[in-house]
Amino acid sequence: MGKYRAPINLWGEEMTGVRTKIQNIVLSVTYEDTEFNLKKLARSLDGAVYEPEVFPGITYKSEHPSASFLIFSSGKMNCVGARSMSDANQAIRKLTRKLGKVHIKVKTEPKVKVQNIVASVDFGRKFDLEDIARSFENTEYNPEVFPGLVFRLDDPKAVLLLFVSGKGVCAGVKSMKDVKKATQKVNKILPRKSEK
Repeated sequence: MGKYRAPINLWGEEMTGVRTKIQNIVLSVTYEDTEFNLKKLARSLDGAVYEPEVFPGITYKSEHPSASFLIFSSGKMNCVGARSMSDANQAIRKLTRKLGKVHIKVKTEPKVKVQNIVASVDFGRKFDLEDIARSFENTEYNPEVFPGLVFRLDDPKAVLLLFVSGKGVCAGVKSMKDVKKATQKVNKILPRKSEK
């Protein structure tokens, strides 16, 4: 008899009872050897907001795909709000083209680095958060302040917020592979007896 394999979902992934969905990707974007004149750039980009007395950079929102940018004079940006790497890369490419159209010389393609991925998680079962807090040292739980339990992992480096409902949030990871690894690890190490 062959080795058992979990069923496969529509995306070709094994179904392990844990469902994840990216909610936000945070990336740093660096245009090497480039400086931006923020006053000029803010006037040239539709919808850009530049209030140097409030914030030292431009805030700019891309509509299709949806992503927001913080743009600094150093040639560095932060891209937040994309829900996939494909959307994030497309938003960055569109903004790079817009920079060229408003005569801002970008010498090379930007260097892009994932800083954080936030994903919602559904473990498909309920948790006894009190029991988990007593059983694991790498947790924080104070239901009078916040209804979720903070569960920290070192490998992969991740923070999961767990709720009684069996739903949660995974943050602090830098790849979708690590989201899956972290959520599957937590699902495996949390005993079924912690279900209520």
